[in-house]
Amino acid sequence: MTDEEEKRLRAYQIWESEGRPDGRELAHWYQASEAEANAPGQGAHYMPYSLGAASAGSLVIKFYHSGDQVRGYVRKIAQVGEDDSIFPGEEMEPEAAFKLAQSHNGESGKPIFVELTEGVEWDPSWGALGSDDLETVPAETDDARAADNPTAARRRTRLAGEAEKGLRRAVGETQAEEDMRNRRSDRPGAQS
Repeated sequence: MTDEEEKRLRAYQIWESEGRPDGRELAHWYQASEAEANAPGQGAHYMPYSLGAASAGSLVIKFYHSGDQVRGYVRKIAQVGEDDSIFPGEEMEPEAAFKLAQSHNGESGKPIFVELTEGVEWDPSWGALGSDDLETVPAETDDARAADNPTAARRRTRLAGEAEKGLRRAVGETQAEEDMRNRRSDRPGAQS
């Protein structure tokens, strides 16, 4: 696709996202030009990710659906037997994920890999992708993550268990505090 075709496609997407208003063609064309200049993927080299495609030290942005929005996270592929690093450990909007990956990639010249889960399609406004046949993977599940890195899967399971214990403890403490308040208010002469 040529730059002109990409700009035309972006202008069309903007037009559709605004409800297809009449008489805004020029504004959409300029918005598409601005989007091109400020695209998060501008100048970056993105490659489709598949198991085994990225060497240790490579960055992968994984996009998935969270409700009706596309979200992502960035991880750094570790050596075999080690846990992948996840930055910063929470989901983020695509533009933020690209910026984070680019800042961690620096001037290394290494490609940044992109993984799309089922139902997520590559958005041309994100930049250019190294291949037209980006393979989508099934929606993220514990099993899918375990296949990617068994050590990381064990760590995630342990962390999820610890988080659940912490949540139970917090809820239990809150319940205990509420019970104590109720006992105080049930005493004769207590004010509400």
